[in-house]
Amino acid sequence: MKISIVDIGSNTIKLVIYHVKKDNSFIGIHQESSKVRLGESLAYSDNLNEQSILKSIDVLLLYRDIARFESANKVICVGTSAVREAKNNKYFIDEVLKKTGLRVRILSGDEEAYYSYLGASMSTCIPNGLFFDLGGGSLEVVYTEDFKIKNVQTLPLGALRLTRTFANQDGSYSKKDCDNMTQTILHTLPTKKSYGIGIDSLLVGIGGTLRALGRYDQKRAAYPFEKIHNYRLTLNAIDSLRKDISHMKPDEISNLLALDSTRVETIVAGIHVIHSIMKKFDFEEVVISGYGLREGVLASFIQDRFTLQNHSIENLEKQILKVLSYHCYKYDISHFGLDDMMKDMIYYRLLKEREVEILSFALYTLSKLPETNKHYSLFYHILDQDYPRLTYREQVILALSIVYSKKIRTGEELFYKYNHLLKPQNLESVQKIAILFKLARIIIKTRSQIRIKLTENQNIIFTIIPTHKSFPNILLKQIIEKVSTIFNIPVQYHIPNKIDRVNHSTDKIISIKSQT
Repeated sequence: MKISIVDIGSNTIKLVIYHVKKDNSFIGIHQESSKVRLGESLAYSDNLNEQSILKSIDVLLLYRDIARFESANKVICVGTSAVREAKNNKYFIDEVLKKTGLRVRILSGDEEAYYSYLGASMSTCIPNGLFFDLGGGSLEVVYTEDFKIKNVQTLPLGALRLTRTFANQDGSYSKKDCDNMTQTILHTLPTKKSYGIGIDSLLVGIGGTLRALGRYDQKRAAYPFEKIHNYRLTLNAIDSLRKDISHMKPDEISNLLALDSTRVETIVAGIHVIHSIMKKFDFEEVVISGYGLREGVLASFIQDRFTLQNHSIENLEKQILKVLSYHCYKYDISHFGLDDMMKDMIYYRLLKEREVEILSFALYTLSKLPETNKHYSLFYHILDQDYPRLTYREQVILALSIVYSKKIRTGEELFYKYNHLLKPQNLESVQKIAILFKLARIIIKTRSQIRIKLTENQNIIFTIIPTHKSFPNILLKQIIEKVSTIFNIPVQYHIPNKIDRVNHSTDKIISIKSQT
């Protein structure tokens, strides 16, 4: 199924067509963005002007044709800050319906914040965080604890709105302009105390301005991958760039950052908002989400096709928790029946919790991908995916671990190629995850049970109880020997000699010891 989401913003109108899979996951397959400046007139009027309305309708007619051409089953059209605030918004949505056949659903400020949070949260799976979505007309802020929304605000701090208020006619800013804008932003933002932000909270940002800043930071750091989701921008990087561009003219900024005209005119205001958020709430870095409002609206629609027609905020909160419970726990190691084994590995300090998490992602990833012996292609394909919870370094470790489990030499070549992104100890993590990945595949494929014990002599004992008569004993022995070598510890394992398929009992236990 294909679903199109049209997002009518203050500065641009965006279209994304998604392919929705049978498991309700989705991927964007077509994207369009058109600058219409629909909210520009709101700087001096309460109404959308006729010119911007007509331009918007032309764009929506184009998007309607694209959606039809791409065989989209459904087009969902939402309006945000500009449409919400305009006094003539009913006239606007009536004209759109009459001339394009598209029904525009005007989102309230809270709804926009909730959907933006849902899109970002399901793709980052950060339970405790301050999420913000910086648009052209407004700033949405959501604070969460354990995925539960504790506070929501929509603030008049959109990048286009601030640009129209504080920039000169040529788009430049004097020092006084920037100081006044910063004071307005800081005065409008709530206090850290009023939100009760915990020390384990992360800052997550959504919006084109933040993505543009992230891409520039990657370019400046010669980052080797073209990937922005989950990238982390430090306060120092934001502050340095803010100082560099604050007093530049738009054409100078364009040359420096290689931005299109849509982003250039609002980038200064946007970076001041982001910098102010980080300073006021004491965050040293911000996680960039490549997903937001459009993905949130889509996920909500998939969960309940009538959600946009008739719902309360209370029902939306329940729906968000339901969606997140699926998206953020589908990678969990418990789905593979290995949670007891992994708890033991952590308990005996053989693995770290983050290594277990990467292993669970490896098992999930390989269960979804077709078999291949093209290891380099597999490595880059995994890096191109968007995984929640994993940092960029952890995603590289994930890709390396999977490749290493298939061919050690290729895994080592790739490790040393990208070792500037890693730490020396990460090679040991890759080796541990890779060999346990191979062991886990045997356990899962043969539907066996496994138990782990560490003896007083610091020997690992694996007790493996198969449920199939056909069991790869020789392959298991080879893997166990490698476990012993990589973990640098003597290993024993026990397997049944005969299997009673009904009672899963054993007639005889054979003990084989493999050690370094």
